[in-house]
Amino acid sequence: MPEGAAPWTLDTRPWPGTVTEYADQLLAMTETLLSDPRHFFRSYSAAEIGRLITAPSPRSVPSR
Repeated sequence: MPEGAAPWTLDTRPWPGTVTEYADQLLAMTETLLSDPRHFFRSYSAAEIGRLITAPSPRSVPSR
């Protein structure tokens, strides 16, 4: 296991939420990575991927 990696990054059973929440967060992170080539081609550490997937996803509609 890489240093800084959360246990759920290799085995999703310890994820602290529901499967639906995990899938939603994974899709939101993927959307971010594919939004710009600089994100997609950058190397991310296991700890940073864990931070990205647990961070609140950005809103698709700006708030007023």
